[in-house]
Amino acid sequence: MKLLLENWRQYLKEEVGLDPAHTTAIESIGLIINKKLGKGKFGTVYEVENKETGQRFAAKVVSNLGSTGYHEEEKNYNWIMKNRDNLPDEIKQHLVEVYKITKTEDKLYLVILMEQLATAPKSVLGQIFAHGSGMGYSEEKEERIFKDPEATYEIINEVLKSNNMLKNMRNYRGLSNSDRIKAANNILGVFLSDQEVPESSIEHVYTMLTTYEISTPRWQRLFNAILNEVEKLLQPKDPEPLVVRAILWSAATSIDDALQYNMSKQIIPVKYGAGYVDPQRGAPPATTAVFPETEGILNTIEHFAKMGWRARDLHTGNIMMRADTNQLVITDVGLFVVER
Repeated sequence: MKLLLENWRQYLKEEVGLDPAHTTAIESIGLIINKKLGKGKFGTVYEVENKETGQRFAAKVVSNLGSTGYHEEEKNYNWIMKNRDNLPDEIKQHLVEVYKITKTEDKLYLVILMEQLATAPKSVLGQIFAHGSGMGYSEEKEERIFKDPEATYEIINEVLKSNNMLKNMRNYRGLSNSDRIKAANNILGVFLSDQEVPESSIEHVYTMLTTYEISTPRWQRLFNAILNEVEKLLQPKDPEPLVVRAILWSAATSIDDALQYNMSKQIIPVKYGAGYVDPQRGAPPATTAVFPETEGILNTIEHFAKMGWRARDLHTGNIMMRADTNQLVITDVGLFVVER
């Protein structure tokens, strides 16, 4: 068995292309590489093992050869290692535990030894991130939003606020925010009635727009409700058929794009300001509340934001999970920006 393991490790080094410098750096602290787990912007992560105890860890190796992230990674992971235990329990449980940080003798490589975590299921990551692996939209995500009237209202409101035709008509027709709010309430009422919503009068809209290649019945009902309400708001005083059709077609295209964008928008934002969600990335409050599994991560990011840290790069690759508790964990703090 020992010979088999040694042969396997030799195969890893020779055939899989492990970096010899990384192997040397890890072996210098009494550990051996079992396998490569992944590669990020500034470092490569391996599953490593203590030769004496058999205990396994995740080891991130960061190069100082032309890397701008070397010192930032060292500073941030050191802070987590020294201060994690002093954080509130509800915060620290969503941060990776860091055991040891060492440098090679030539100071060319940094080795960050952490707890080993499990990969979070794609079905979970697909609910909370809209980028990375193309997992923004899913029928399950749509269903969760549509089951909650407040979350659905937020989606409707975002679609109406982003509609350029409505923005342009504010000056022409005197449309106000109260008009938009009233329209949003009307749309929600129609959507929640669970009755079929008639299609708009716009010719060919239902065969040309991309929405209907991926739509569910509820998505189509919401689209129809929004489009019909917008059609009422946009009707000119002296309607000219071709002009009306052009105006409404533009509005319909905007609704289609905005509805898809807001339904696939990520729940955990890439960027956080000082205690609030970046409006371009984070989902609004009611929509966020529909995804309770994200609460711990969002609270953790907000906690650091209030301290002057800003999470700059949260995505599917650096959110993992503790297999025994199913807690989501932030594994990469190297790209947190310390602004204190």
